[in-house]
Amino acid sequence: MLSTERVSAVLPFPTLLELGAYREVTPSGLLLTTTDVRMQKPNHLAHDPSVEIAWWILDSAIQLRITGKAYIVSADAATTRKAIQAMGVQEGEEGKNEWWQDMREQLWKDLSGHLRGSFGRPTPGTPLDQVKEKPEDWIQRLDPESVSLHISIVFFFCHPADNQDDPKQKKDIEFAKGNFAIIAVQPTGVEVLELKPQPNRRTQWTKQSDGSWSKVEVSP
Repeated sequence: MLSTERVSAVLPFPTLLELGAYREVTPSGLLLTTTDVRMQKPNHLAHDPSVEIAWWILDSAIQLRITGKAYIVSADAATTRKAIQAMGVQEGEEGKNEWWQDMREQLWKDLSGHLRGSFGRPTPGTPLDQVKEKPEDWIQRLDPESVSLHISIVFFFCHPADNQDDPKQKKDIEFAKGNFAIIAVQPTGVEVLELKPQPNRRTQWTKQSDGSWSKVEVSP
């Protein structure tokens, strides 16, 4: 789960986004996952980049929490430049927009066809009575570049790869990729709670101003 602060005229309060595994760790130690720019998370992060990530590792009975700042890297070059500056990674490969767009392309290709298709569907959270297309006509799958697959309730219809120049397919992919963005998380604190040992163990790490990490063991 990734928690951010929702923008409220009365009082800000945290919201959660359920995530799968983080997909990449960059050379500077950023954790990368993905989102749809049409969702509320980018707005929350623009208001306040503070986040907290929580994982429960069942087999090991470990609760892992990571606090930090998170930034959106999208197809928009200005947004990416702003994120690079905020993350302080102007030096080296991570300081280049091209590096981030290559990473966005890699993460796009790593998604399943079903997840890629979700970026081409109506804006998440839109009331169905305001959506023109019927759900059975929504894009269900997209290949990374050239093949789109539409699904109906009864039949599967596949557009073969030799139709890769089909303008409709290209338009679907271009639209979906335009909505696809990276969330880059810059950790500032880590906590590990181990529930198998008796007594339980709880350890915290905090990033220092010089980039080093301090460690302290605390009461669980």
